[in-house]
Amino acid sequence: MAFEGLLRAWSSERTLYRDALHCVVDKPAGVACGSAPSPAADSFASLEQRLAEFGLGSLTTLSATPRRASGVTLLRFGGASAGAAPGHLPDVLSGLHAVVALEGCRLAPSGQLELGDGDSNRRLKYKVGRRSGSRALVEVKGDATPELVARTLARHGHPIVGDTAPGAPAATRLMLHVNRVFGRLNAQASLPAEFDSWLAGAALLPASQFASALTTAGVARFELGRSLEAFRLIGEEAGEIAGVTVDRYGEYAVLAVSSEEAWLQREQIASCLMDHGARGVYVKRRVRADLRGTDPALLAPPLPLCGSPAPESLRVQQGPCAFWVKLSDGLATGLFLDQRANWDRVFEAARGASLLNLFSYTGAFTLAAIAGGAAATVSVDLAGRALSRLAENLELNALSGPEHRLLKDDVPSFVARAQRAERRFDWVVLDPPSFGTRARGVLSTQRDNAGLVAGALALLAPRGRLLCVSHHRKITDRELATQVARTCEQAGRRAKVEALVGGWDCPTVPGVSGTKSVLAKLV
Repeated sequence: MAFEGLLRAWSSERTLYRDALHCVVDKPAGVACGSAPSPAADSFASLEQRLAEFGLGSLTTLSATPRRASGVTLLRFGGASAGAAPGHLPDVLSGLHAVVALEGCRLAPSGQLELGDGDSNRRLKYKVGRRSGSRALVEVKGDATPELVARTLARHGHPIVGDTAPGAPAATRLMLHVNRVFGRLNAQASLPAEFDSWLAGAALLPASQFASALTTAGVARFELGRSLEAFRLIGEEAGEIAGVTVDRYGEYAVLAVSSEEAWLQREQIASCLMDHGARGVYVKRRVRADLRGTDPALLAPPLPLCGSPAPESLRVQQGPCAFWVKLSDGLATGLFLDQRANWDRVFEAARGASLLNLFSYTGAFTLAAIAGGAAATVSVDLAGRALSRLAENLELNALSGPEHRLLKDDVPSFVARAQRAERRFDWVVLDPPSFGTRARGVLSTQRDNAGLVAGALALLAPRGRLLCVSHHRKITDRELATQVARTCEQAGRRAKVEALVGGWDCPTVPGVSGTKSVLAKLV
């Protein structure tokens, strides 16, 4: 299997301490503690199962770190856990030190907070560390479990980024990292790169550290390699490494670089990917500029930088559907992998529904809906070439039919006609490019998005769902959610509006990730 040496259940670097009785590890976010399988589709194996597969033997968790958090986790070899009282650490530990990310921090520079666990004498000590605008990385210390730390901060009006508590910014992971435990056992784990990136609003780890960052990413994405042929191996928008994104397509890798340093490091990065099992590595240079009139071959050479070329049309399995991708065909491959979590959402809720896919491109949302049992779909895009590839993807999956229409049309014009015809859909997906062409003029989502949202909303059936996606870096997830909520209110349509997060290969890190997604459910 390609990338087998990279996508590993565990790596020895994450084992911090081990003796005859105990094992202390640095658990990545997304891996559950406990023998029961995680409910998340991205993380089938528990921490204990991963460690057993790696060859460490039978282990039982003593101090569990929440699945969506990361950091120092204590396990014991053999037997059942003695089990600490809820909210308390096991006897071998006297406390923990963690770093949490807080948005809009109003805490004093240092102090203590009541834990609120029924023991009035217990306190959570904190110290506000680094700040950047309204953001702060806060160090907390006490004898509480990570879960109790999160509940305590939320109770005092400071939910951690990624928490499920009201007011917390949406993120794929809980931005809580246990970086040290102390007592009879002591261990320390470095702060993940995404914390510094979140504080700065951009990935900071330099491209020269790609090899170590890729090893870390390979453990975090281990489960994806068992079920998917196409996913993101490492991402700039995940806050992992500056200027570098690598996508896996079967046995091949696509390296996208967006900084001068990353461009200068491209050959070393490609060589590292080849060492980890890539059959070929294609390079795409991302620049923030109007690319009309630019020769695509200058930014995306048709031949791989290293290794063997892929077939002109490469078949990859992505969840329930297969897709044709073209790795040598310009900057885009035919599949935007940062939308994988949204494809899953549509697939799971599409049964019996009608779906309108605006700016459909090669049709991943359309295929997800049909595979999920959608009764009818309409896919609209101005690019006939993209629609032809959508038709090929439908045929590849035996999903073609008269109830699934493909329309070459200008999206705003189509929406206006559909409104006049009083057409309605159970699902509308609005995923426009940040900048694109129209039948007349150009489309800028920063300027035009409010009108696009209003038009899409007008086509929703009662209790319908509108999925809005923005790739524009100057629109934040909160601004997009506010825009969608305001549009619903102005239209007199009651809706539950929520910001969505990406999967573990393309995690949402607020202020860093360029892709934002919002779902509005009419009630």
